[in-house]
Amino acid sequence: MFVVPFWLVSHVSLQAKDQHDWQRDIDPILNDHCVKCHGPLKTKAGLDLSTFHGLIKGGENGPVVLAGEAESSPLYQVLLKDADPHMPPKKQLPDEAIENIRLWIQHFQELPTSDIEKWNEDTLPAINPEAEQIPLPEGFLGNQVIDFYIERRLQAQGIAPTPVCDDRTFQRRLCLDLVGHPPTLDESEAFLRSPHVDKRSREVKRLLRTEAFATHFAELFDTMLMERRGKRWEDRRRKNGWLDYLETVFADNRPWDGVVRELIVARKEGDADPRAIWFLYERENNHQAMAEAVAPVVFGTQVKCAQCHDHPLAHEIKQGHYWGMVAAFNRSKNIDTPSGIGIAESAIGGFISFANLKKESQAATLNFLNGVTVPEKRPSPDAKEQDLPEYYLVAPPAEKEKVETPAVPKFSRRAELADAVTQDNPLLARATVNRIWALLMGRGIVHPVDEINSTYPPSHPFLLNWLASDFESSGFDLHHLISTLVTSDTYQRSAWTGPDRPAEKDTFAWAYEKPLTAEVIYRSLLVASGFQLRAPEGLEVDIEILRQSFIKHFPDVLPVEYNASLQQAMFLSNSPLIDALLNPANMNTTQTLLAVDDLEHRVKQAFLKIFGRWPDDRETSTAKVFLEQREDRPEDAIKQLLWAMLTSAEFLTNH
Repeated sequence: MFVVPFWLVSHVSLQAKDQHDWQRDIDPILNDHCVKCHGPLKTKAGLDLSTFHGLIKGGENGPVVLAGEAESSPLYQVLLKDADPHMPPKKQLPDEAIENIRLWIQHFQELPTSDIEKWNEDTLPAINPEAEQIPLPEGFLGNQVIDFYIERRLQAQGIAPTPVCDDRTFQRRLCLDLVGHPPTLDESEAFLRSPHVDKRSREVKRLLRTEAFATHFAELFDTMLMERRGKRWEDRRRKNGWLDYLETVFADNRPWDGVVRELIVARKEGDADPRAIWFLYERENNHQAMAEAVAPVVFGTQVKCAQCHDHPLAHEIKQGHYWGMVAAFNRSKNIDTPSGIGIAESAIGGFISFANLKKESQAATLNFLNGVTVPEKRPSPDAKEQDLPEYYLVAPPAEKEKVETPAVPKFSRRAELADAVTQDNPLLARATVNRIWALLMGRGIVHPVDEINSTYPPSHPFLLNWLASDFESSGFDLHHLISTLVTSDTYQRSAWTGPDRPAEKDTFAWAYEKPLTAEVIYRSLLVASGFQLRAPEGLEVDIEILRQSFIKHFPDVLPVEYNASLQQAMFLSNSPLIDALLNPANMNTTQTLLAVDDLEHRVKQAFLKIFGRWPDDRETSTAKVFLEQREDRPEDAIKQLLWAMLTSAEFLTNH
């Protein structure tokens, strides 16, 4: 069992409730309005409001929070409208924010002071995760471990989870998550009629073996690893084998640590897949872009905020970590050879320095966020390095010679980084687990998904710890991880339907409604409209144009907060591309429904084809009346009914 960093478990200490409530209710207010002047970059009056401990500690003028005495607490007093001095100086906080701060101060009986006087940026309260670890019942499988940890918190908070969903809901949810489209009617019928008591786990295994699974996850990871850059870049990725490479990774279930190593080393050597080179090659010699792309994959957190100074909120992320990552790549250079693209690496040079906020120059060393430092001899400032062939496994070409193959140094910074992040680095497993959890559950155990740092503690730290350890023990087996998650009761919960406000999202007490990604909406439309993922015969529009249109209007994968846009609504309302799918052709859904004479049966068939379920009595009655009122134009009536269903929240979310 590896040791959990303090910043993954700190909120389960003795001050757990105080700190968790601060993280949820108070920190966002202070971060938005106060930390610019009272934080690690500019600590006016000696007051750092960027951390829980800094807030409790106070500043040069003493404490700003007095236990249970909000009206007397300086933090609250300076926020009032007539305060002098008033904070923030030129802005009034919303009444709700001020009241939240008042209530938070008022609930204290005493302040948690035991560790505060000892605390500073480099000395943090020690926490022993083993001492707080809750023993697991013997013999539990992975999916049972998930439910054990989730249900313990629900019980402690007095929250009743929703029941496990029915078979229809489960299969639709699973298909959308694993293969990127809803089940066909034949698949649904086969699953519902299956006599096997373990038919849900059988369905998981079936889907993981499909080509559609590999394609869907390749699309997801392409977007998360590379970002969407438009059709031209997508075509280049396909031409250079990147998308095929990702499909192979998921189809063959390649160990994820090996995949990460291939992405970073980016060389044709041994069993390495040369198509992985495109990951760095597309960054076009931008070494900072390389570092910023790799950090969330191997450490689970963005490091961009540490480019010009230590991270202002997550104090464990130093400026030296950012530039250490950059240094790992800055001997690399894109080349084109007769055998394809490559990334050469020099054996010399690339020694850079960075300036901190005090304008002091510091040397960038191979020092990484997980605590690994790679020793490297640095030449004196006036020394001139010689680039000699004996420094290389594959030497660069002599002057005026053509490049036949990328240069490979004996000491490779990229290889050293790859070793540092794929060997004895629990952050790699934790980052991967959190990302896959977020894809399947709708949000990460740490949210946002690529901010696993002290600013965003996990909702269930020991569960994240256990899953990461299990993922490592499995040999970084992605199929194993996915199967573990989707066979849990936590994944299979029903959506929230009660009249009361639902439990907080980070409790995972209910199934979170996930917005579909562009590719999933596109494929779901093809299935629901009756074209079954093939190039629709008789369709007047190019389906590739249709796919690109959805990518343009629905670009996000795992947004921090999803917000539907006016542009999306206008596209769904007015696009002739969507309308063309509903023109009767080749026995698609519209043409099939036109052949059904009984209006009630027509409505039921429409619901089954679009939503994968039967309508209730009210839905049947309403839709039937709609069709009856348009009996003189049945084709238009059916198209309008189908359009309303295909653009509904029920169709466009996974629930």
